[in-house]
Amino acid sequence: MDISDVRCETTRFGIGRSQCGSKASQRIANASIRVMIERARETAPSEPGVYKMPCGECVVDFFITAGGEERWLVAGDGHSCTRESVVVARHGEHPWVRLYSLADAAAEIARLAALSDGDLHHVVAGLIESIDDREVEIIARERAGMREVPRAEVADRFGVELGDERDPAPDA
Repeated sequence: MDISDVRCETTRFGIGRSQCGSKASQRIANASIRVMIERARETAPSEPGVYKMPCGECVVDFFITAGGEERWLVAGDGHSCTRESVVVARHGEHPWVRLYSLADAAAEIARLAALSDGDLHHVVAGLIESIDDREVEIIARERAGMREVPRAEVADRFGVELGDERDPAPDA
């Protein structure tokens, strides 16, 4: 992505031409954008690992491929990003925060496998179950604040007649 792409994007967000009346104002806005991008590039991580991004919400897995290319996988995005695209598109008030390095994650998995008699499949299954449990807990907390509505009230609202729940046999 070059700076002309950034100008197009910033115009979309109200920073470009429509906000700048003269060519001098446009040059000032473009210079400001270049400075912001350069500052963001300088603060981006240089060591592979998993990081919380400056927006304060996104997480990125930064690694270097066998071919020596940098790759940035942002959680929720379906594709690999470059340093430039992450720097331009993902910015905010928060500093980059390293959550853990890939070596740390590999060491923890190895430690857990050693405790499980070297059964890596058991460790991975346990990690997946743990993640699932956390997701269930989040949903349960979200629903805890919701008002419960009796089934009869819902049935009335939608014009559904409830049968006798004590007799599970279908009507003949």
